[in-house]
Amino acid sequence: MWDHCYKEWKTQNSARHGKDAEDKAQRRLETAHRSIRDLYDLKPRCSLQAQRHYFYPTVEDHFRRDTDARSLENWLEKYQPMIMQNIRHRRDNSDRRLRQIDDVFHLIRTVPPSNPTPTMAPRQRTPTLTTRPITTYFRPNRITSPTPTLETPTTTARTTSTSNNPTTTAPQPP
Repeated sequence: MWDHCYKEWKTQNSARHGKDAEDKAQRRLETAHRSIRDLYDLKPRCSLQAQRHYFYPTVEDHFRRDTDARSLENWLEKYQPMIMQNIRHRRDNSDRRLRQIDDVFHLIRTVPPSNPTPTMAPRQRTPTLTTRPITTYFRPNRITSPTPTLETPTTTARTTSTSNNPTTTAPQPP
C-alpha cells in the first residue's frame, strides 16, 4: 500500500515539476511567466506611480529583459507584495469614496536618464554694505624699511564711495 502511494506521489511530482534538470528549469520559467502575466493583468488597478515604478511598459518587454527563471522569481518575490498592497489600498480608499491624487492630477512624464535635466548656474553674489570693521595688515615697503618687521593687525571702518569699490585706510608707519 505505501509503495503504491509513493509511486503515485513520484508520478504526480514529476509531472508537475519535471523529471530532469532541463524540464524542471522549463517548468519554473513557465510558472514565473504565468504569475507575472497575472500581475500585469492587475496593472490597471494600481496607481499610476506604482505602474511606472513596478512594471515595464509591456509584459513582453519584461520577458525580453529578464530571461531566466531566477530573475523573474526574484522580481515576483520583491514586487508582488507591494503591488497587492497598492491594489488593496486603492480599493479601501474607493470604498471610503476617497479619490487618489493621481486621479485628479496626472503625473508628469519623467525625463529619461539619457537626457538629464540641466543644472542651474551658480548664483552670483552681489556686494553688500557693512558697518563691521575690516581687519587689514600693514606691510612696510621693502625699499623704505630694509629691516623685517612683524605684521600688526589694525582695524578700520569700511567707507563707501559712489563707485562699488570699497576703500580702506591704513595707518602710516612711524
